Amino acid sequence: MSNESIRTGIIGGSLNHQWASQTHIPALSSSSLHQITAIATSKMESALQSADVLDVPLAFAGHQELSQSSEVELVVVSIRVPFHYEAVKTAILAGKHVYCEWPLAVTASQAEELAELADQAGIHHAIGFQARLDNAVLEAKRRMDSGEIGRILSCTMQVSTQGKGGVTDRKGAYLLMEENGATLLTINGGHSLDVLCYLLGDFKELSAVMNSNYSQAIFTDTGEPAAKNTADQIMIHGTLNSAASVSVHIQGGAYPGFTMDIQGEKGIIRLSQRHSLGHVQFGNLQLQQAVYAPGSSAASSMDDFKTVLPEKKETRSPVQNVLEAHILLARDILDHTYQSANFHDALRLHRLLDTIRQAATTGQRQKLS
Repeated sequence: MSNESIRTGIIGGSLNHQWASQTHIPALSSSSLHQITAIATSKMESALQSADVLDVPLAFAGHQELSQSSEVELVVVSIRVPFHYEAVKTAILAGKHVYCEWPLAVTASQAEELAELADQAGIHHAIGFQARLDNAVLEAKRRMDSGEIGRILSCTMQVSTQGKGGVTDRKGAYLLMEENGATLLTINGGHSLDVLCYLLGDFKELSAVMNSNYSQAIFTDTGEPAAKNTADQIMIHGTLNSAASVSVHIQGGAYPGFTMDIQGEKGIIRLSQRHSLGHVQFGNLQLQQAVYAPGSSAASSMDDFKTVLPEKKETRSPVQNVLEAHILLARDILDHTYQSANFHDALRLHRLLDTIRQAATTGQRQKLS
């Protein structure tokens, strides 16, 4: 390991790649703990272009060459979900540390294999659960852990996005097919459910309904139909290991928003997203709290909510939480600690999503082991 910084390669580092170019690249470029040494894309032309603009020494057309490079110590995987498994496995077998975007893979069995391989290789591995590191989420956890709102009774979460419903563009069409592993449930639902479980603990049992208002979507540019076999309405009701009750509604093709109300015996904490697109991982979260008067079992009115964070009318971009995730992993690598959300956390969420699907398919309440 280099003493000054971690030599980092980005798979999917094209400047035309929306997520990588808007988050990973600026985050890693600003980090004193990282040095971007390699870019890999599906075409050498775009890899060379990105490397030239970013002043990165190495460019590759494909993930294999990047992972084999002696100039790369950490591999960042930021490509479409169907290609995560192969890219991550190649990096692990090359002995590289890995940061992978969520979902880790298309299936839970693939995720399990990757987690086992990573452990066997003795590498550090992280999954892109950067929403956990948002200041509002961390402060909400601190307040609950300190008992400010007392014993947690319930949580209600609503997640909605304008996408993944009845219309789509060409880039978003693959999100509408279950076999691609990047659906409303896995992306919007997955990131949101991770925040819920991070704050409140795991599910003990649940029931679920998955419906679709749209059997196909329409391309916005041509009006032609696009294939769609995914649900755009998902309802989950369950009980956590703590005995708290949970109700979750995730929907696509709707007005975007994210709200989580956590009800305690002494008050309520509310997490919401300003200017939301229905992706909690984009950050820009607001934390509000109402604490009941002594002897009261409920707040007297909604006016009792006070904004805790942000303190000012500031906007927090997605890159800031991604930077925090990269710094945490870098510290793990350099200090030989294990604080980052890792592939085992990803596997736990993959299994939760499988349980939700099973509950919806069978119509029977499911217990989680």
